[in-house]
Amino acid sequence: MEKLGKHQGNAKVSFELRASLDRVLKEQKAYRRELAGDERWSVQGLSRQDAAGVRAAWRREQERLRKAGELLDTIDVLAIHGIELELRERGWWDRRWPAVPDEAMDPGRWPGSRDKGLPKQVPLRLPQPLARKVYAACWHTSYKSIVALRDWRDLHPGIVPGRRRREPGDLEIALEEYERLAAQVTTVGDVYRAGLRKGIWSAEAIQSRVAN
Repeated sequence: MEKLGKHQGNAKVSFELRASLDRVLKEQKAYRRELAGDERWSVQGLSRQDAAGVRAAWRREQERLRKAGELLDTIDVLAIHGIELELRERGWWDRRWPAVPDEAMDPGRWPGSRDKGLPKQVPLRLPQPLARKVYAACWHTSYKSIVALRDWRDLHPGIVPGRRRREPGDLEIALEEYERLAAQVTTVGDVYRAGLRKGIWSAEAIQSRVAN
């Protein structure tokens, strides 16, 4: 994880979620243009100095609206808003988490990840404190199950989880155990996807208010 600036991440998503994201972002950008058309932000007839002041005030107003969740006009703004909502819903937002261990940051998918086959990727740039909170919360709430899944892999090196066909006898029991353990793992991608969905719902709520 980068020490400075933004954390660069990716969320694997379905075609449907990506399409919904594109739709609401288009609506939110149109809403931003509508807001920008307010006479308060007009620079017509102003001196260069006064016009610069108006433009600066408009930039500050955009930032205020974004932080308040009242304008979600970029992927990052929408994702940050939605991820915070997701963490709050899980009761993870206000908790103090231990540091994120190095092994949580290893490249590759966590044991129990269920995002294989999701066809689209959404690049995210998140504030470092938010990204660390997501990683820490996911890791520390899932660690026991991650360890158990690693043990499962050692015990069953020849079994491939995720197959839809039924396996005979003991293999079926082993796969059921894998699925039970995997269901107890919350990955960073799980939180990112849930956050994007909540961000989309929030953007739709804004659009509904504007339309009425």
